[in-house]
Amino acid sequence: MARSVLASRATDALLVAAAATAIAVVWSIAANGSITASALPAGGAELALIWIVALLVAARGWMQERTQADVERAARAMADSLKGLDEIRYALDQAAIVAMTDHRGIITYVNEKFIQISKYSRDELLGQDHRIINSGYHPKEFMRDLWRTIAQGEVWRGEIRNRAKDGSFYWVDTTIVPFLDGKGKPRQYLAIRSDITARKQAEAQLRQQAALTNLGQLAAVVAHEVRNPLAGLRASLQVLDKRVPEARDREVIAAMIQRIDGLNEKVADLLIYVRPKPPRHQAVDVSTLVQDVAVSARTATGNAGPPIEVTGSAGLRAYADFDMLRAALVNVTMNACQAAGAAAVEIEIAASDSMCRIAVRDRGPGISPEVRDRLFEPFFTTKPGGTGLGLSIVRRLLELQDGGIVLHDRPGGGTVAEIIIPLAAERTATSQPRPASTASA
Repeated sequence: MARSVLASRATDALLVAAAATAIAVVWSIAANGSITASALPAGGAELALIWIVALLVAARGWMQERTQADVERAARAMADSLKGLDEIRYALDQAAIVAMTDHRGIITYVNEKFIQISKYSRDELLGQDHRIINSGYHPKEFMRDLWRTIAQGEVWRGEIRNRAKDGSFYWVDTTIVPFLDGKGKPRQYLAIRSDITARKQAEAQLRQQAALTNLGQLAAVVAHEVRNPLAGLRASLQVLDKRVPEARDREVIAAMIQRIDGLNEKVADLLIYVRPKPPRHQAVDVSTLVQDVAVSARTATGNAGPPIEVTGSAGLRAYADFDMLRAALVNVTMNACQAAGAAAVEIEIAASDSMCRIAVRDRGPGISPEVRDRLFEPFFTTKPGGTGLGLSIVRRLLELQDGGIVLHDRPGGGTVAEIIIPLAAERTATSQPRPASTASA
């Protein structure tokens, strides 16, 4: 700026000198009536040259001033643009989960919302790829289609379920935008996501409520049209069993009675799921209850069942319905025994955050991604002859007691079923909301 001012002053001085010379020439003409050598500093040619040089210098000065002004305007425009970009990035960071990767998918940038929802630190995320938050929920074809789309330079949009560092799941509505190089190949990718976990949970609740409504109508029909006739048929078979002399015939009758009892158990499960009784809360000694459940499970499986090891805090008392909590524990423990084979089933009791946590661990095959989200669906089962109501009933009974159940993979193979129930010392019948029951990877 100082150089521009000095150049402007020099130009003005040169123009003043040229003007003074011109005035002297004109005065000489007016006084003598002709131009004489003494009146001119160096003749007409020199005068013209002075004017040309003065005008050129002046033009250069004006151009410098104009260029300087343009540079200053461009600098202000660039500063305004950078400020605008910062404001846009700030607004985007407040509303969206943002990540940037290179062409290989290696994370090069994450914003604070990404850190908050994934529960990983920035250092843990940078340099990794997005497999660090892969939940295993989506099939391989889904992920291949995603990569095929963005590798071709096209924008990909969809909903993805991710897993946070603590094992919890979250859903995100995702848009991935490829940035291309001069050859039209992706050089980096920008992923913009929004958290839709609450919406997904609401949708699941609506589906569950609709299923319960339909099941309620079905249960009313089953209770009246199936259960009562089965009871009469069983009583008749018992009478026949006493009258038939042949042992072979009595074996057939016994098999029929056994089948009827199996049907009655399935009807009872359905009624428990649809119309459970209100819980009768009391202080339940968890260690004693778990030991009793372990003995019952070992007796039910006989010598073919795996050993059951009980560890953890003794003396914990849960605020629960004894029969409901026992039924839930028996179901989960039996599932673990059936999956474990010869390996031991471990039951650990602990307390945290005013809740009693009972973890039942096995070394079975684990939970396959194909069935993970359907584990608590009524009538969904992977067992031959199963009703698909076991885990549904477990979750229903625990939620009635302000508890819940979480299923997740066990490191090294197997499954962990964690039952959560309020501690008696910390809880009353009306305190705290119920935790959600989920299956996690």
